[in-house]
Amino acid sequence: MSFKNLLTFALLVAAAAFTFVTAGGLAPEPSAVPKRWQLQVEFGPLRVYSTTTDGGPRTFFYQTYKAVNRSGQDVIFAPSFDLVDGDGVVTRSGRSVPDSVTKALMSRLGNTLMQDQISIMGTILQGEENAKEGLVVWPCENFRPGEINVYAAGFSGETALVKAPGLKDEKGKDVYITLRKTRQITFANPGDLVNRGDTPIESTGAKWIMR
Repeated sequence: MSFKNLLTFALLVAAAAFTFVTAGGLAPEPSAVPKRWQLQVEFGPLRVYSTTTDGGPRTFFYQTYKAVNRSGQDVIFAPSFDLVDGDGVVTRSGRSVPDSVTKALMSRLGNTLMQDQISIMGTILQGEENAKEGLVVWPCENFRPGEINVYAAGFSGETALVKAPGLKDEKGKDVYITLRKTRQITFANPGDLVNRGDTPIESTGAKWIMR
């Protein structure tokens, strides 16, 4: 398969995976009782931070969280976060976020235990004393985002292998997608973000899904 065809195929697989999230009833439900390891995690509210970077004035979303491992085993911790606005635009955390912005927020929060998205990765040991506290940052391009959803993965080892609807590989065989147990956190429509300041955007609900 050529690089172009491989890229096209990868995009089709990604689109099919997104279908499981957006089309009601297609994605399997997570197990009522966790089948594999799962961390205890607390998420803070979503906040907005505006500053001037080398590229001029910019605005960012940010959120903090705390993860505790009471699973009975040490696990590899590599969380990932997507923010989806009311228009369905998906933004992966950390992308197009200058290091200076992350450092400024870490200083602003004043928590010496807080880690950025890269440094927090690694083994998370068991027990409250080994809890990890993290900061997540996304660029904000839409100042009237509507209802916001954050999808936080990497806090559970549960996965599900599902067949991609209507998608075949180059040999005509069915394509399967691996979904991960993910925490979906919904935030109320904050209205216009201009001049919002640090007023938190509170969560209106959270649940586990397969994504």
